Amino acid sequence: MEDLHKELRYAVIGTILLDVLVWLSSLFIMGWSMTVIVGLLLGSAGMLCNLLLLRRTIRNAVYFGKTKDITGYLLRCLIASAVIAAGLMTEQVSAWGAVLPFLYPKFIFGVMAMRKPKK
Repeated sequence: MEDLHKELRYAVIGTILLDVLVWLSSLFIMGWSMTVIVGLLLGSAGMLCNLLLLRRTIRNAVYFGKTKDITGYLLRCLIASAVIAAGLMTEQVSAWGAVLPFLYPKFIFGVMAMRKPKK
C-alpha cells in the first residue's frame, strides 16, 4: 500500500513539472494563451483522478479479492472522455493541453523505473 502512495506522490510532482515544461514550450510556439493553461489543468486533474481510481481498483483486487471492477473502469473512461470532449468542443480549453497529461504517467513511471536501484 505504501508503494501506491509513493507512486501517486511521484505522479503529482511529475505532473506539475511536466505541466510547467509544456506550458513554457507553448509560450515559444504559440505565445501567451490562457486556453493552454486551462487545458493542462483540466487534463492533469482528469489524469490524476484516473490514477486514483486505478489505485482503488488495484487495492480492491489485492486486499479484498475483487477481480471485477467494471464501475471503476467505466468511471475512468467517462472522466477521460469528458476531459477530451471539453478540449475538443470548447474554445476555452486547448485540445492538446487537455489530452497531453493523459500521456504523462508513461513518462513519469518510465523515469521512475529507470531510477530505481537494481536489487
